[in-house]
Amino acid sequence: MVAGRMFGALRSMVLVVASAASVLVACSSFEAPPAQPYELLIRVESDPGRPLPGADVMLENSRVASTGTDGTAALKMNGQEGENLLFHIKCPEGFQSPTKPLSVTLRRIASPTKRPEYAASCPPATRTVVVAVRATNGPDLPVVYLGREVGRTDASGAAHVLLTLGPTDTFQLMLKTEVEGAPRLRPQNPMATFVVKGQDDVMTFDQEFVVERKRVVRSGPTGPTPLKTH
Repeated sequence: MVAGRMFGALRSMVLVVASAASVLVACSSFEAPPAQPYELLIRVESDPGRPLPGADVMLENSRVASTGTDGTAALKMNGQEGENLLFHIKCPEGFQSPTKPLSVTLRRIASPTKRPEYAASCPPATRTVVVAVRATNGPDLPVVYLGREVGRTDASGAAHVLLTLGPTDTFQLMLKTEVEGAPRLRPQNPMATFVVKGQDDVMTFDQEFVVERKRVVRSGPTGPTPLKTH
């Protein structure tokens, strides 16, 4: 009798353990799939509307992507909703890298076909400046930059000077009037100062000259001095 009771209790325990195991198996089969990575797009331009390829996207000193010909880099990042990541943009040679990191917040958007987009800028390290010179009454005059001739006005007094400078440089040009065979022009050797405004630009140097005529010195009478009469 006692043995029968013990056998029944043992059987019940086996059934309970088996049921618990089946429940665990069932639960494990319904575990949530791993979270999908967060997709985002980083767009890098040199100037507005000019995509820049070859810019590296860095995270904790490691390159995670580079921009393609369209200036974009697509990333898939693991993390938590709302987590903030700081990316550094390393620009290719000849362009200036941003001094501050690009802050990106992981988030999902309603449309499955769209990705959050972040923008960065890599401006050129140098700028091209064209200066149009118009020198009224100033034909065949040298245009001087840093002591050397970089252009010369034509018969009408026009010239064009092409310079490659830093994005915020200040520079001067001079029209040299003290040249052999040139007429006496005023003002002499005028200069103009220009400031590069962080972009490729066309500037003007307008100068009007006055041709100074030679003074004619009239001499006194050259004949014999008349005698004075009293």
